[in-house]
Amino acid sequence: MHLQLGFLAFLFASNLFAWSTETSDDIWRSGWGQGVSEAEVTRGSGNKIYVACLSGREWPLDMGSSISFMLAGDGPKPNSELLIIFDKKHPESFSVDKHGKITSDCRACAANFDYLIEQLKKHSSIYVRFSDGRESTFTLKGSAKAIGECPSAWSQ
Repeated sequence: MHLQLGFLAFLFASNLFAWSTETSDDIWRSGWGQGVSEAEVTRGSGNKIYVACLSGREWPLDMGSSISFMLAGDGPKPNSELLIIFDKKHPESFSVDKHGKITSDCRACAANFDYLIEQLKKHSSIYVRFSDGRESTFTLKGSAKAIGECPSAWSQ
């Protein structure tokens, strides 16, 4: 009896924080768990864009909404620059923090975060290159729906 209840609890918990779709390259998916709306897309082995959107709760600023990139299985170097190109247009540079993320916990950070979220939602593709030369191109088809509303920490 205890084993059955434990198994049922495990099944419930594993589905509670599950993504709404299976992982598949070039398909944006979204999910929600522990107060965080999440969206991500993968492209090949170890390449991923991950968007974390925290809203509706009082969060410390340093735990606010953020964007993370992973190429070849690892994030960018801390406090480095990313080169980003949307739809094969002009290159733009974005700084990452000490954890390799684009955060939204200061006025300038929030401005970059909000701009990047807007661009992720309205373009078709994004090329990302880290300062060490790792690079990948991701689709943005379906990103607007997967990301949804994603306020910066500074704006809350």
